[in-house]
Amino acid sequence: VNMEFAEACMQAMFWHRDMGGQFDPYLDTDEYKTNADKAIKAYFKKNPMMMGLYKLFPDLFLEQVKMMSYYSNLGLFWEVMAPVFFEMSDLYDEGKITSVPEAMNFIVNGIFAIAGRPIYHHVYIDGKCYEIIPKSKGFMWLYEAALPYVEAVFYRTSPFRGTKSYNAQAQQVPNDQNDFHYGILYADIFPIGTAGIPPTLLMQDMLHFLPNYLVEYYQKHCRGEDDMLIQLANTFQRSMYCVTSAVIQALRTALLYPLDDQNPKHLLANRQFFESQLDRFKRPEARLRDIQSSDYR
Repeated sequence: VNMEFAEACMQAMFWHRDMGGQFDPYLDTDEYKTNADKAIKAYFKKNPMMMGLYKLFPDLFLEQVKMMSYYSNLGLFWEVMAPVFFEMSDLYDEGKITSVPEAMNFIVNGIFAIAGRPIYHHVYIDGKCYEIIPKSKGFMWLYEAALPYVEAVFYRTSPFRGTKSYNAQAQQVPNDQNDFHYGILYADIFPIGTAGIPPTLLMQDMLHFLPNYLVEYYQKHCRGEDDMLIQLANTFQRSMYCVTSAVIQALRTALLYPLDDQNPKHLLANRQFFESQLDRFKRPEARLRDIQSSDYR
């Protein structure tokens, strides 16, 4: 929907490494570096100044290619998810989706329908295809795009710029990067509407496409049009809880046992899995009671 927010998502995935799967480790392999080198030289072959800079600072160029690989990853992720959400909207308008469980089940089914789609990074330079990450690597949508996206963007990311100090003495962010808890699920929505906050322009863009029933709903609640961006962000955040619930159910389906399984050991394994997921929301720094309230619609 918005390129600024997409860039923030890419940066979150690029910064929070080792989110599972084989995509991220592959970026550090010699094979990837060789593929990237071929593409870089082909792209700048008619630009001697850039070729000279590449010889001086090869790691700088390689890092830019890695960022492009994550953009490709995100593009392939949203190429799948966007039609799923559009179809959900149509089904809601038709009265065929009327509850959160129905929406969640629809997303779960959608995830499994496309879980095996390939994740790759191909670029075309002067009509020739350069396979920086070939399809033959076998990277799949669920494990190399969806799950790392949820982990990095939904749970971790980083504080909105200007809202927290990264000075170690200030102790406003965790010492351990694994303890970052600033993702979509935990984000404080009230700074939205101010400059430098990535979701601001996302909400501005989404505002242009709101259905009339949502516009009328927002006008009747809180401060009406004065805080419509915050209300929209609140709705967006709650919808991400629904998506996260669907991902958790999809993980349970893929890795564990059916909910109606009668085997006590299987039921215990399911329970332990769900408890480990819920513990992430119960941690005090998540502040869910502060950022989500039924009083603020």
